[in-house]
Amino acid sequence: MKSITSLIKKYFSSFAYFYSYLGYRIFIMLLLSIVIGILDGLGLTMFLPLLQMADGSSGVSSESIGNMGFLVSGIEALGFALNMKTALLFMFLFFTLKGVVYFISLKYNVKILQFFVSSMRVKLTDLFTVFSFQKFVTADVGRIQNSMTGEINRVSNAYYNFALSVQNLIMVLVYLSFVFLVDWKFALLVSVGGGLSNLFFSRLFKKTKEQSTELTKNSSDFQGLIIQFIANFKYLKATGFVKTYAERLKGKIYDVERNNTQIGILSAKITALREPILIGVVSLVILMQVYLLGGQLASIMISLLFFYRALSGLMIFQNSYNNYLSVSGSLENILSFENELKASAEESGKIELTRFEKGIRLENVDFGYAETNGILKKLNLEIKKNTTIAFVGESGSGKTTLVNLLGGLLKPNKGEVFVDDLSFTQLNINSYQARIGYITQEPVVFNDTIFNNVTLWAEPTAENSSRFQEALLKASLIDYVENLPLKAETLLGNNGINLSGGQKQRISIARELFKEIDILILDEATSALDSETEKEIQMNIDNIKGKYTVLIIAHRLSTVKNADKVYQMDKGEIIGEGNFAELCERSESFRRMVELQEL
Repeated sequence: MKSITSLIKKYFSSFAYFYSYLGYRIFIMLLLSIVIGILDGLGLTMFLPLLQMADGSSGVSSESIGNMGFLVSGIEALGFALNMKTALLFMFLFFTLKGVVYFISLKYNVKILQFFVSSMRVKLTDLFTVFSFQKFVTADVGRIQNSMTGEINRVSNAYYNFALSVQNLIMVLVYLSFVFLVDWKFALLVSVGGGLSNLFFSRLFKKTKEQSTELTKNSSDFQGLIIQFIANFKYLKATGFVKTYAERLKGKIYDVERNNTQIGILSAKITALREPILIGVVSLVILMQVYLLGGQLASIMISLLFFYRALSGLMIFQNSYNNYLSVSGSLENILSFENELKASAEESGKIELTRFEKGIRLENVDFGYAETNGILKKLNLEIKKNTTIAFVGESGSGKTTLVNLLGGLLKPNKGEVFVDDLSFTQLNINSYQARIGYITQEPVVFNDTIFNNVTLWAEPTAENSSRFQEALLKASLIDYVENLPLKAETLLGNNGINLSGGQKQRISIARELFKEIDILILDEATSALDSETEKEIQMNIDNIKGKYTVLIIAHRLSTVKNADKVYQMDKGEIIGEGNFAELCERSESFRRMVELQEL
């Protein structure tokens, strides 16, 4: 069983991928296609009695249609005299049943296509949720965005065309089976003709797949450039570099256009050549059947109907398969992306942290990304609960990396991080991070109401509304919100465009306080604010001192004057510690920093 599974994955990887999402549903789809083909074949077979009657025959011979004679015999066994009315009645019956099953099939295909797309989106969302932040910081953001948006639509298109290809291939096999039952010689000619036409199209298929792979790469590159264009627009505009960057972006647009054009031209070739090849093969087979094999007109005509259906199905198969290949690059990319997300899933222990009780401890911690030298080196540090700790130092000294490590975003290469005497390998990191509030220099503001921004879409119950008001009060936002026409239901706009810098920070502080956190991380939270706003925010921070464990990263040393302990960092090491006054006495470099900021 294991060898069969590996064989399917190796030679039928696309089927295996779709099966991983759809399971038994894919076989129901195939079964419905087989039933449609059989009912269509039985309906077409009823043309033969009509042809024989039109030819002036007194009776209908079951032998004239080879092994399909069972149909004529079966109708007569049911007590029906096979005449024109009976033949037309059964033909109508078969095609009516085919129409009913075809409708069921189409309806079912719509449902499983939507099920496939939603399942794929849910799976990628779940995988990205546990994606390691450590891997994320070095990942291609453009590829991530492209894979989770545009590529999913292309993969759904891939599934649609793959399913259409399989369904038409099944129809071809069913029709060929009917042709073999009527006349095996004719069937052999059909098979040869179809095989030769497929050889012709195989070169076009190969070129389409190559263009699809290149299109996927260029689309990901385009998404990455767009993200950077938008994120850095202010800089590009201010420096006059915007047109130069735009040229680079336009170059990638033309690459994508070229790929899509080539795929479209290849598809047009297949569509345009389909009918001439079909008629050519049909004509050749009729000539060979009549003049070389001495076939009868009635059996030739019924076989020709089956053959035409089979060859039409083959041509549709070729066209839909080419369409599938045109987006197969996206399927390969999504499969690769899924595997990368799985391989980069965050490892976490099993012990849940319901409450932060004691403190955080680092023992001989080293950290560095694979492509860099060590950022943190042999750090030993203990942070007790409800203390306010500050980290200062020049840019690149390792402050943010250390705080990301304390917050569980990064894992040490060497050494251990303990939270309440539990190591990161034992601790469920998500439960720990649920106890953390995080405020950065660029505060996170969602395009939603103030209430939803602060509560993160909590239900507006009496309890949550009370907690919301309390969080606004602690963050000095209550007066601002109450004076707004829509109050808490005021929309803040994209990235908080309707707010000042200080108001954004207060929204962030209110959000973290609403969460009932134990640890509050402030990463350069006041460095972008004016002095007056910074002073207000600092007062808010001082008001919560002793109630939370506060970790502060600061360039402005005025924000750390009241910290219980200040750690001075340089090149990934702690070179000084103490409260603000003690560090001024012990460290000449820290004292120089204080003097430069005129504190």
